[in-house]
Amino acid sequence: MLLVDNGSSDGSVEAVQAQFPRVAILRLNQNLGFAGGANAGLRHLTDGSADRTPVLLGLVNQDCIVAGRWLEPLAQALTDPSIGLVGSRLLGSDGVTLEHAGGIVEANGLTRHIGRGLSDRRAFSRHSDVEYVTGAVVVMRGEIWKRFGPFDEGYFPAYFEEVDFCVRLRHAGLRIRYVPSSSAVHHVASASGGPDTRLYFERYHRSRMRFAARHLLERGQRLQFLKAELKWLGQLRDRSHLGAAINAYKTLPQELRDARKSKRSHGQ
Repeated sequence: MLLVDNGSSDGSVEAVQAQFPRVAILRLNQNLGFAGGANAGLRHLTDGSADRTPVLLGLVNQDCIVAGRWLEPLAQALTDPSIGLVGSRLLGSDGVTLEHAGGIVEANGLTRHIGRGLSDRRAFSRHSDVEYVTGAVVVMRGEIWKRFGPFDEGYFPAYFEEVDFCVRLRHAGLRIRYVPSSSAVHHVASASGGPDTRLYFERYHRSRMRFAARHLLERGQRLQFLKAELKWLGQLRDRSHLGAAINAYKTLPQELRDARKSKRSHGQ
């Protein structure tokens, strides 16, 4: 097990060292965001000869508490070579309300957690293929990381890096699998800005524009994106949400230029 300390200054590293002395810790000098921190940890585990790469690589956010035997169902699902990434069933901080049973990406890049808010334990209790799983608890084979990594650190400080990664895997013909027999309780960290705050909306829509530039605004898709965006804006009543989206639109020209440059460098 490796704990990535993403530039913390609250004494959390010392607390972990005191309570769990066997846990390896990778200390970063600054906060690299979710993608940067994840990449640093995964590189630490996989750099060097090919035989050092772990068979499985997993990410568990610091605000998640996994249930007992959470890893076994995920590892079992990954024995199917057609599956590229697997994720757990996530419950809210009350331990009952469903938070995530896989995700859906709308035509304009808005994301939606399947089953969010339901309190029926039987809901979405079957394993299923989904468009993406949240990075709060995910596992992949080491060779998948070697082939498709790293996470795009341009999604800073957070949001859409795991969606982007899942889309890349799906474009390569791999499946994304939701595994409800593995579960965790997700306590949303205050550092993320919290849901439905101006800070959250600013970060979310800024990352959404980056995602759109890379995956949703190719020729033949732009009209579909615009129609979905205009429909969403017409229904929106939250002014802080609207203001954040408008600010994010200003970043789109640069994101489109960066996306074109990235594709040229990869020979696409």
